[in-house]
Amino acid sequence: MSEYPATSLALNKGKYYVLLTVPTELREHFNGRKQLKRSTGTRDLQDAKRRQHNISAELYAQLDDCKPDIRDVISDLLGWIGDADEVQRLEDNGDLEGLIMSNKYAEDTHDPERDPDESAVDLVHGGGEKALEVYRKWKAQQVQGTVASGAVYYSVAVEEYLATNPYEPEKTKRDCELSLKQFQDFGGDIALSEINAVLIHQYAEHLGQSKSRKTITKKISYVKRMFDHAVRKGWVPSNVFVGLVLDKKVGRAKQSYAAFMEDELSKLFAQPMSDHLRSLLSILTTTGMRLDEAALLNWEDVKEDKAQGVVYFDLTNSIVKNKGSQRRVPVHSCLGWITTGKTGQMFPEFTRDKDGKAQASASKALMPLIRRVTDDKTKVVHSLRGNFKDMLRDAGVSKEVNDFIMGHASGDVAGNYGSGPSLKVRREAMERLSFEFVHGVSNSG
Repeated sequence: MSEYPATSLALNKGKYYVLLTVPTELREHFNGRKQLKRSTGTRDLQDAKRRQHNISAELYAQLDDCKPDIRDVISDLLGWIGDADEVQRLEDNGDLEGLIMSNKYAEDTHDPERDPDESAVDLVHGGGEKALEVYRKWKAQQVQGTVASGAVYYSVAVEEYLATNPYEPEKTKRDCELSLKQFQDFGGDIALSEINAVLIHQYAEHLGQSKSRKTITKKISYVKRMFDHAVRKGWVPSNVFVGLVLDKKVGRAKQSYAAFMEDELSKLFAQPMSDHLRSLLSILTTTGMRLDEAALLNWEDVKEDKAQGVVYFDLTNSIVKNKGSQRRVPVHSCLGWITTGKTGQMFPEFTRDKDGKAQASASKALMPLIRRVTDDKTKVVHSLRGNFKDMLRDAGVSKEVNDFIMGHASGDVAGNYGSGPSLKVRREAMERLSFEFVHGVSNSG
C-alpha cells in the first residue's frame, strides 16, 4: 500500500467521504475512474477521521485485487524467466536477486564492438534496474507483512478474551461485551499496537457527551482488563491503559438521587396498586433496603432472635451488593403482616434473570407508580433508600447504627462475629420513625 496515494476527506451532501486517487496504470480496471470514494456515514469531522483508517484499508484492498502479481512483473522485466511459481522458486533458492543483478549490470560484460545492437544492452540494463527496484519494494513489503501478520487485531483479541469467561454474572458479561464493542465501533478494528493514549482520551471525550464520569471509567476499565489479558498472551509488550489519567472534566458529574417529599410519599402509597407492589414499597420504605435485596426476599429470610425479642430480615446469605450489605435488618412494627414460619419467595411475581436478580422486573413494575407522583428524573425507586437514611439521621440515630442498618458498614459477616450494634439497638432506632402513610398492606404470602 505504500506506493498508493494517501486518502483524503471531503464533505459532500452533509457527510464526509474518504477519497482515493486511482493510479493511472490501474484505472482501466475501474472503467477509467480517476477516484474511488466511500462514505464515512457521519457529518462529524473527528468521527470521520477515526473511521478513515479502516475505510482507506478497504479502498487499498480494491486496488490490490486488480494489481498483477509482482512476481510476474519481475519476470517480464527480465525478459520472461518463467511464471510466478518459477520466480518464487528462484527466490526461495536464493537465486532471484543474483539473476536480477546480472541483468542490471549486463552492459559491464558486454562488448558493443562485437554487437552492433547496443540498444539491446540498454534494454536489458533498464529492465534489470527496474526489476531490482520492484524486487526491493517487494522484499520491503514482505518484511512489513511479517510484522503485520504478527500483530493481533482488536476483534480477534476480544473474541479470545471473552472465550476465557472473565466475568461470571450475566449482567457483567453483557456490560463487558457491550463496552468492548463500543470501543471497537469508535476506534475501528485495528491492531492492538495501534491503540494509544490519544485514541483512549478521544474515546473518553466521545463518551463524555452522553455518559457520566463513573460510566466512562467503568467502560474503559473493561477494555483495560482485556489489555491485561493481551499482555499475558504476549500480544502487546505493555498495557497502554495503565497509568492513564482521564480528564476530570470529561463526562457528566454523578447525579445523586433526590429523596421524596413527605406529600409525595403519601401520594405514592395512596394510589391503587396490587398487594405485592404495596408490600414491596412498604419494605423498601421502612428498611432502607436496596430494591434487589427486597425483591429477592424469601419467607425463610424472616427470622426471630428470641433472646432480644426482635423479628428481622436476614440478608447474611442473600445476593447483595457487597460484604457490608450482608446484614440483619429489624422488621418495623408497622409491617405486622411479616411473620416467621412461612416458606417460598415473598415476591414470586418478579422475574429473576440469569444472575438470579429481580431488580429489573421489580423496577419496571414500580416506576409507573412513582411517575404518577413526580416527573423529577432524580426521584426513582432508589430514592426511598435516601428517605430512610435521612429519617434515621433526623431522628438522632448515630452514624454507626445508621450505617449498619443501611449496609454501609462492615456488615454482620464481614467483620468480627458479633461486632456492630445489636438487633435490639437497631430496632429501637428504627422504631423512632413513623410511617403513617404506609397503610393498607395485606397479609401477603
